[in-house]
Amino acid sequence: MSGDTWWGLSKADVRARVADVNDGVLGVAGLAEGLSLVLDTHSLPAIVTVAAVAGAVSIGGATYTEVAAELEVQQELIRAEQHLLELSPDEELDELTQHFQNKGVSAETARRVAEELNAADALTAQLETEYGISEVLTVAEPFREGISSAISFLFGAMVTVLIALLVPEVWVEEYIFVGVAVSLTVTAVILSRLSGTRIWSTILRSLFIGVAALGTSVLVGSLLG
Repeated sequence: MSGDTWWGLSKADVRARVADVNDGVLGVAGLAEGLSLVLDTHSLPAIVTVAAVAGAVSIGGATYTEVAAELEVQQELIRAEQHLLELSPDEELDELTQHFQNKGVSAETARRVAEELNAADALTAQLETEYGISEVLTVAEPFREGISSAISFLFGAMVTVLIALLVPEVWVEEYIFVGVAVSLTVTAVILSRLSGTRIWSTILRSLFIGVAALGTSVLVGSLLG
């Protein structure tokens, strides 16, 4: 693991996947805890399995849609910038120069930097300075992100699914609480190492959210039951 990547993934990607894992852990566990007070626990394994699959498909589809929309915006901006570079390259170079001057660089240095960047890759230079686009998405990106989100959610949801399938019914609720606590602790440690925050404060914050989520599910289940 390098300073900027974990197992080949950027820190931003790891954070996104950890968030999806936590969604799977809390979403399906909360459903299980709430329904266990309303329905016969014999049906709980089937219900949480369906919920895990449905949740994974849902979050994967939502992520795909979000990234696909971002890709379309980028493609429109790229087409517009390419047209402007072909139509008025000198004006685009002047805009690039002005960008660096606005950051406090002298006019002479700003012009030289703009010319060098323009000569290297004019389109990339315009996208980075004008729109803040440092990485252009590929056509495969929406599919990759959607599948990654779905798998991450399913991974988190499997904590509850496995407990419902393997643990005796009388202990299922207690084991789910323990499983959630352990899972959130692990993901909190990962997030803490990514962001450089204090481990214990990150763990306590995650556990507080977990307890609140499960407690709310239990409350609703009690009211309905």
